[in-house]
Amino acid sequence: MNQSLSHLHYLDEFLLFNSDDYQTIKDKISHYLCPHQFDVDEASSLNTRLNGFSFGNSALYDLKYSAAVAITIDKASPHYLFRFNLEGQCKVEHAKSQVLQSYGIMTVTHPHTQNRIITNHRCRNIILKLTQQDVDTQLCKMLGYTPAEAITFDSGVPIAAEGLNAIVETLNYLCHAYYNIQNWSFISASFNQYLIELILLKVPSNYSQRLNARRPKVLPSYMRKAQHYVQQHLQSQISLADLSVFCGVSSRTLQKGFNQYCEQTPIEYIRDQRMQWVHQALVNSHSSDTVTDILLQNGIQSMGHFSNLYKKRYGCLPSETLKMKEV
Repeated sequence: MNQSLSHLHYLDEFLLFNSDDYQTIKDKISHYLCPHQFDVDEASSLNTRLNGFSFGNSALYDLKYSAAVAITIDKASPHYLFRFNLEGQCKVEHAKSQVLQSYGIMTVTHPHTQNRIITNHRCRNIILKLTQQDVDTQLCKMLGYTPAEAITFDSGVPIAAEGLNAIVETLNYLCHAYYNIQNWSFISASFNQYLIELILLKVPSNYSQRLNARRPKVLPSYMRKAQHYVQQHLQSQISLADLSVFCGVSSRTLQKGFNQYCEQTPIEYIRDQRMQWVHQALVNSHSSDTVTDILLQNGIQSMGHFSNLYKKRYGCLPSETLKMKEV
């Protein structure tokens, strides 16, 4: 094993399963990693071993196949999967693009996106699993606003590339700490946040330039007032006129401020904040709650239009989020 990945051997201590049975392998990988379709030419000759552990809402795995397999990741998966190749090769296909992943290469599969992964004999990957919700939350904190489009990370990046060595070192420390530190669970949540922040800063993405800007924008007081007002009134109708009066500036100044500091119009900002609020309400709903009840309680009148916007943002309809909560 490469010296830069020296502490990952601690994963050997955390065996989750080791099986030659096709159905067991399929069910276990779906449970630990993501829903998927799984094909192999000779199921009887296949052996699969998975080691790993979870921390916060995330997990780190060491996955090894003894035969060539083809995996199709379901669009329902709400996770980012960062893969670091240790042995063998695999081809990661998405839409019209594909990346051949060999030793020392990192690939990324994104939530609510269908990907096909074809491995060769004895492919072994370290896989970091992060939830979309945790990544989105940290991205919003670092940007200072809710972005209009989802973050997309580059795939096929060498782990020796500038910046990625810090992530590898952090994964090394994670394995070392999980193995050696008692009561690790008490600090795992804060470590999870740090790791996601590091990934947002170091893995190239469509937000890299904004995240790595030398001087972050300092919000003027009227913008801080506006954001506070929006958060306090998401369950009711918010007009630009009322917002302007509360902030003590003209509607034109407020519009320019949102465009400059949030890269959104005030209406887009309010809509995205409300959407995030509704998403949390769906995730935290009770068994008796319905989608209609939740949308009405959060000030949504045009349910069809909102559902289309919600699907564009989260990759599924509000009703599907509620169903996933019930599973």
